[in-house]
Amino acid sequence: MPNIKELMMAAQGIIKADAIITNANLISVTTSEIIENASITTYKGIITRILNKEEDINNYIGYRTKIIDAKNNYVMPGFIESHIHIESSLLNVREFGKLEVMHGVTTVIADPHEIGNVLGNEGVNLFIEESKHALPRIYFEVPSCVPAIDINKGLDSGAKIINNNDIRELMKSEKIIGLGEVMDFESVLQGEKEMLERIEIAKNNNKVIEGHAPLLNKEKLDSYLIAGISSDHESSILEEALEKVRKGMYIFMREGSAWKNLSELSKLITSYKIDSRRLILVADDINVVDLVEYGHLDYLINKAIELGIDPIKAIQMVTINPAEHLRIDDKIGIIAPGRYADLVFSENLNKININTTIIEGEVVYRYGKIVKNIDDNFIYPKYASNTINLNKFNEEDLLIKINDNLKEVNANIIKAIPGSALTEKTVEELPVKKGFIDSDEERNIMHIAVIDRHHASGNIGKGFVKNLGIERGAIAQTIAHDTHNLIIAGYDVKDMITASKYVIESNGGIAYVDKGKLISIVKLPIAGLINNSSYGEVYREVKQLEESLSVAGGSLNSIFMTLGLISLPVIPELRITDKGLVDVMKGKIIDPISRAQ
Repeated sequence: MPNIKELMMAAQGIIKADAIITNANLISVTTSEIIENASITTYKGIITRILNKEEDINNYIGYRTKIIDAKNNYVMPGFIESHIHIESSLLNVREFGKLEVMHGVTTVIADPHEIGNVLGNEGVNLFIEESKHALPRIYFEVPSCVPAIDINKGLDSGAKIINNNDIRELMKSEKIIGLGEVMDFESVLQGEKEMLERIEIAKNNNKVIEGHAPLLNKEKLDSYLIAGISSDHESSILEEALEKVRKGMYIFMREGSAWKNLSELSKLITSYKIDSRRLILVADDINVVDLVEYGHLDYLINKAIELGIDPIKAIQMVTINPAEHLRIDDKIGIIAPGRYADLVFSENLNKININTTIIEGEVVYRYGKIVKNIDDNFIYPKYASNTINLNKFNEEDLLIKINDNLKEVNANIIKAIPGSALTEKTVEELPVKKGFIDSDEERNIMHIAVIDRHHASGNIGKGFVKNLGIERGAIAQTIAHDTHNLIIAGYDVKDMITASKYVIESNGGIAYVDKGKLISIVKLPIAGLINNSSYGEVYREVKQLEESLSVAGGSLNSIFMTLGLISLPVIPELRITDKGLVDVMKGKIIDPISRAQ
């Protein structure tokens, strides 16, 4: 920030403004007012004055002052995305940033635990470095759970560990704003030393601590809060979210590509009539297709409005609310003197359509075009594209063998829930063919396998998943939260093998195969998570995958995103990792065959 005295002189007109935004219908998120015909003066990227329509701006105009006519648009603070995993967009940080500013997002809070799981703290630092070349302001939160669950518990195995020494070192970066979502809530509740120590590290550095607390309530929730965790983005049930808000938590009302909780959680405002100031709109995980076709926080605001939430309240949920939560409302989230001049324009208030984005007083996006060039001089190192290390495997390795002479067995099956990060455990009868349990297309029950791709350990977890939505074929991908092993689902094991071969040859990605033929592929060579091309090129590749899956009876959102989360052993109820089938609430590996027949 510039010198305070300079800013004070600029506020008085002694130093002339660099830019003045005129004819603005200013949204005051502090008072929920619309201030008509306001003018906003800026100096060195900072707001210095807010003038009402009776005040004369001429005192602030110098020979270098740029006048930006808002043309009676509604002018809002730049939007803040409080919880996002950039990796889920399948884009690099720079290309993701381009799409962000097109949709009014001027500040991004990213949790890079996906690339952290694959490349460790080096991966986090790569994202930090790349963010310096991006258009929006990007802060990061140090991943708190890499891997997602302590490997000593034997439920999963990942590539890297970010330990407490790594966390201390990462906390020194000016780009770090908090400790990322504390997913291993069981370690918190059990008071495990390592987990409590990393929470203390965040507290000692005066950083926020983000939560991940699906279905936690009563004494468990209270214990989690006492630890110092301040937010949750996993609330999907109204009563669950209400209890958390009443106990002081910020609730991130999530609406991403696959996890859609906004319709339910909006009732906190429309039905329960609670104060909305501890509610924040986030995407969490959003892919490039949705970013291009629908938008981001502008889309979430519009959906909130459609659900009956007042437009200014919806805008508060992406501006002042997150800024206060993150303890940076003295810098962003409000159009007021001393804050960064981060502003977005929309002709309509009841349906936001961003036509201008200003960051630190500079127009970066205007009427459909990015008008500011970015420094594109960032190159990922070779090691970031060399993350596939697994043993060879064959068809029988992906199947569950039955030694008994049976024709059918009862199997513990992972049941996916459309639009939800949760799964259910179901027990269903499956046929046995040639000594192996078989899938069932009619009931949409597929084979599923997770293979260690980091250590060539030969670990393969095997089971069955229902309700992914694909009616035929197989899909393989190196996106498998959070350890990102190779995950494969399909009806025909031959298709599963073929799909995995295409992914391995590409150094990571997503491949869909049917009857031995490659139907579509998205190559993700950077850590097996990211395509380093332009967002337009990646969009076209992912869109083709989406369309091929749609023909097969599914969609990208319900398959690619859901499949990627099927392996995360910290969200109830049943998951699968390279170690086997995980009962999350019991914290143990269970047999894919149900013995209670």
